Amino acid sequence: MNGSDAFVAVKFMVHTEGGPSASRIEPLDVAQLLNDFAASRGWSAITFYGTPGPAPLN
Repeated sequence: MNGSDAFVAVKFMVHTEGGPSASRIEPLDVAQLLNDFAASRGWSAITFYGTPGPAPLN
């Protein structure tokens, strides 16, 4: 596979229940971490969509 055919597919779901709001993990938090990780490996930013979306998170 050459570089122009390369892609990254990411799918995730975040669910928190209870606990203080300061400890809540939001989808945007995960999206940013995944984008930082992808960038560290040379990939461009990933576009994420929420529900009922599409609603870009980045």
